Amino acid sequence: MRALFASIPHQLHISREAYYHSIFYAVLNLLGFKIAAEVSVSGGRIDAVLELQDKVYIMEFKYKDCPQDATAEDKAALFEEALGEGINQIKDRGYSKKYSASGKKVYHAAFAFLGRDDIEMRSEVQ
Repeated sequence: MRALFASIPHQLHISREAYYHSIFYAVLNLLGFKIAAEVSVSGGRIDAVLELQDKVYIMEFKYKDCPQDATAEDKAALFEEALGEGINQIKDRGYSKKYSASGKKVYHAAFAFLGRDDIEMRSEVQ
């Protein structure tokens, strides 16, 4: 995914979470994965849900503006903040409850995007 985002021409980049969310969704969909975007549940709206035969990934995407001259420490702090926000949102809003009776292992996955092509992911089992 890093290579994909890095290959997108600068003039097409949009500094918003929805930009990354939509590209991520489109790529997985084109690869044949069963992925749903903007899934409404009782606690809110999940950014994306990827269902596999034995697993479900509840995904939350976060975008943070990051100066081009940011240090590695600054980026690490922004990633930590964004990934923490994503995982906490999934938990706090009970996004995985809808899938708890599926018999599948449920994962919480947060994706953080800083600027054009800095991407990190954190996942944990529910």
